[in-house]
Amino acid sequence: MKGLGVMMAGLAATAVVGSLASYRFTQAGEWLPRPQTTLGSWEATEESVPPEILGLLGNPQALAFNYGNPLGDMVQVSMVAAGPFENYHDPTVCVGEGAFRLTASRTFPLDGPGSGNVRAMVFKHRANSHYRIVMYYWQQNRDGTTDYEPRMGNYRDMAARFETGWSVVARGRQTVIMRNFMAYTDENDPEGVHAQRCVHEVSREIYRMLKEQKP
Repeated sequence: MKGLGVMMAGLAATAVVGSLASYRFTQAGEWLPRPQTTLGSWEATEESVPPEILGLLGNPQALAFNYGNPLGDMVQVSMVAAGPFENYHDPTVCVGEGAFRLTASRTFPLDGPGSGNVRAMVFKHRANSHYRIVMYYWQQNRDGTTDYEPRMGNYRDMAARFETGWSVVARGRQTVIMRNFMAYTDENDPEGVHAQRCVHEVSREIYRMLKEQKP
C-alpha cells in the first residue's frame, strides 16, 4: 500500500507540473503587440500569413507586414508569438535549405551599445546568384531582453528544447520571434548596404516598440 501511495503521489505531481507547463506555454503565446503602421518614412500594409506557414510553426499567433518607403523600398516583417518549441524555426533552416543558401552572418546591438543583439544574415539565391535577401532575426522577450540563438524546430535538438521550455515554464517569459527581410540584387546594391540600412531602420523601430511593452 505504501508503494501505491508513493506512485499515486508521483502521478499527481506529474499532473500538476504538466498543467503548469501547458498553462505557461499558452500564456507565452498570447503576447503579440501590433506595431504602428507608420514608422518614420515607412508605411505598412498588413498581409495574411499563409496557412501552410502557420502549420509549419505550430499554428501560433502571427502577424505579417510589408513596410514601404517613398523610394519604393520594401521590408517584409514577420512576427510570431512564441510558445511551444515548434514556433522556433531558425531562418538558416527555413530559408537556407530551400532556394537560398546562407552566405554571411553576424550579430550586433540593434539599437546602439547596451541594446539587445540581432543576427543579420545574407542569403543568395541558388539559381540566380544576383538575387539576395538580407534578414534580421531575433527573439525579443517582454522583459526587454533579446536572444538570437538558433532553435531549429528539430525534435532531436534537445538542448534547444530544454532552453525553450526553461524560458517559458520556469521563467514565465513571453517572447516575440522577429524575421525582417528585404530582397535585392547585387547589380543595383553591390554590397547590400542599402538593403541592410532599410531592414535596420524598420527593425530598430519595432524593437523599440516591443521594449516599451514591458509588463
